[in-house]
Amino acid sequence: MKDNKDKIHLERILEAIDRIEFHLLGFEFEYFENDKTRYDAVLMQLVNIGETVNQLSDEFQEKHDDFPWHEIIGMRNQIAHGYFNIDPKEIWKTVKNDLPELKKQIDLILDNY
Repeated sequence: MKDNKDKIHLERILEAIDRIEFHLLGFEFEYFENDKTRYDAVLMQLVNIGETVNQLSDEFQEKHDDFPWHEIIGMRNQIAHGYFNIDPKEIWKTVKNDLPELKKQIDLILDNY
């Protein structure tokens, strides 16, 4: 039997990714980096993603060990505990390169629930 909590967590991760995409719609890096409200909103959603990943069952994470779970949680920790040491370029690379792939993979999993 599949864990319904994992499904809910995956849906929440997708919601956070959608919010990030909304915040960045039509914006280039320079604007993102200088718009502190938008920047903080994106960071908050990345924290939410990390928190939610941390709530996925061990069984689910083991079954899907091709996902970068530890890196996602690590980014959450870096944002939460080292806010002033974050490189905006790394955040931008993550949201532009990594999140679309994560979203695609989660969509595939949810299609099978």
